[in-house]
Amino acid sequence: MNHPTDTAPALPLWARAADAVTVLLGLAACNIAVFGGIRVGTLFSMSTPWRAVFVLAAVCGLRHYLVRTAPLYRRVWRGLRGAWRDEAIRTVWPTAVVTRVSVLFVGYLAVVSVGYAPDAPPYRWSDSEALNLPLRWDTGWYLGIAQNGYQWGEDYDGPQNIAFFPGYPLMTNGVANLLGAEGDIVRRQTDRSAREREQHTRMTFLGSALLVSLLAFAWSMVWLYRLAREHLDEQAARGAVLLLAAYPFAVFFSAAYSESLMLLSIVGAFYHLKHKRWIWAAFWGLLAGVTRPNGFLLAAPLTIIALQQGLARRPAQEAVGRRVRRVLAVGAVCAMPVVGTVLYSIFIYSITGDVFAWREAHTAWGRDFTGLALLQRPIDWVATRGIVPYTTAEPIQALNLIGSILACALIWPVTRRFGAAYGLFMALSVAPPLLFGGYLSMGRVTCLLFPMFMYLALVLADRQRQALIAGFACVQGLAAVLFFTWRDFV
Repeated sequence: MNHPTDTAPALPLWARAADAVTVLLGLAACNIAVFGGIRVGTLFSMSTPWRAVFVLAAVCGLRHYLVRTAPLYRRVWRGLRGAWRDEAIRTVWPTAVVTRVSVLFVGYLAVVSVGYAPDAPPYRWSDSEALNLPLRWDTGWYLGIAQNGYQWGEDYDGPQNIAFFPGYPLMTNGVANLLGAEGDIVRRQTDRSAREREQHTRMTFLGSALLVSLLAFAWSMVWLYRLAREHLDEQAARGAVLLLAAYPFAVFFSAAYSESLMLLSIVGAFYHLKHKRWIWAAFWGLLAGVTRPNGFLLAAPLTIIALQQGLARRPAQEAVGRRVRRVLAVGAVCAMPVVGTVLYSIFIYSITGDVFAWREAHTAWGRDFTGLALLQRPIDWVATRGIVPYTTAEPIQALNLIGSILACALIWPVTRRFGAAYGLFMALSVAPPLLFGGYLSMGRVTCLLFPMFMYLALVLADRQRQALIAGFACVQGLAAVLFFTWRDFV
C-alpha cells in the first residue's frame, strides 16, 4: 500500500511557480554572497543578498501559509533523489566527466612537454599554462563578443566577429556575470590595480565559457541516451554515448567552443518534439538557430517529426478550428530554428545594413561556394599517388575526409533504420559545408551527427564497438595534442 508521502500531491500552478521563484532567489542570494553583485545589462542589478532573502522569505512564507502540502524542502529532496536515480544521468555522468577531463589533461601535458607550435600562442591571458589552456583558436572570438559585443568594419576584408552567432557568447556572458565577473566585489577591490581587476574579469569569462561547454556536453549526453533508448537496447545506447564522446573531433567538446551548446540544442529539440513537449522543443530549436549559422536547417527534420506525429494521430472527431490551432502551434515550434537565425540577421542588419553580412563574413575563413571541385581533388590524389603520400602531405585533411565519407555513407542507412528526420538532419548538416569549403572543418561538423553514432552502436557487436571506441579515443588524444599546442587541427 502506498503511503501519502510516496506520491507528490497536486499543487496549484501558482504554488509551483512560487517554489521555483524561492529556489532561484535562494541561489541568487548565495551567488551574490560568494561572487558579488549580479548585473544583467542595464535592466537588472542586485549588489547585496538581503533583498533576495527578504523577497524569498515573503514568497516562501505566503506559499506555505496558503498551501501547506508538499513543502518545498520535500519537493527539492524528491527532485534531487529522483535525478540521482535517473538511468540516463547515472549512465552518462562518468563518461562525460572522464572524457572531457582526460582531453584537457592530455592538452595540458602536451603544452608542458611537447610545447607550442612556432610563433604560438598568438595571445594569452595568464602565465599559468593550466589557466590559459581553454584560450585556443576561435575562443578569442567568442570571448570578445561575450565581453564587448559585435564590431564591424565596412572597409575591412579580414575576419570579423559577426560570423559567430550569439547563442554561445550570450550564455558565457550570463554565467560570467553570475560568477561575479563585473560584480561589486571586483569593482571595490581597492587593493588591486585596474589591470588586475581586468585580468580577473577576463579569466572569469574564460572559465565561464569552458563551464558552459562542459555542462552543455554533459546535458546533451543525457538527452542522447534517452533518445537512443527509444531505438536501441541499453548496451547499444551506452555505446552510442561512448562513441560520440570518444570521436576524434569530440575534442571540441572540451574547448570553449559552441559545439557543445549546439549539440545540446539539436538533441534537446529532437527529444522534446518527439515527446510533444512543445515549449521545450521551441526553446531548443530557437537556441540552435542563434548558436550556429546552419542552425536554421534544423527546422526541416523537426517538421518531418511533426508531420509523422500528425499523420499517426489523425483524430476523427477533432473540430476543424482546434485542428488548425494545433497545426499552427506545432508549425511555430518547428519554425523556431529559422526564427533564431532571422532574429540574428535582423540584428546584423541594424549594424551593417546587410541582412546576410554574417554569411559574407565566413568567406574570410575560406567558406565560399566551391561546388564539387575541392571534393574531387583529394580523391584524385589518392587514386593517382596513393593514400600514404596523401596522408603524409595532408594529415588533418585526411581525417576530415574520413569523417566526411563516413557521414555521407551512413545517411541512407540511418534514414532506413531511424526515420527520415534523422537522415535529413545528417544530409542537411554535411551538404552545405561540403559545397562551401570542401572538407574544411568537416570533423567539427560530423561530431554533431548524433544519429551516426546511434547507428554505429546498433550495427556493431559489443567487441567491435569497444575496439572502435578505443581507436577513436587514441586519435582524439592526438587531436588534443595538436589543438592545445596551437597546431592546425581544422
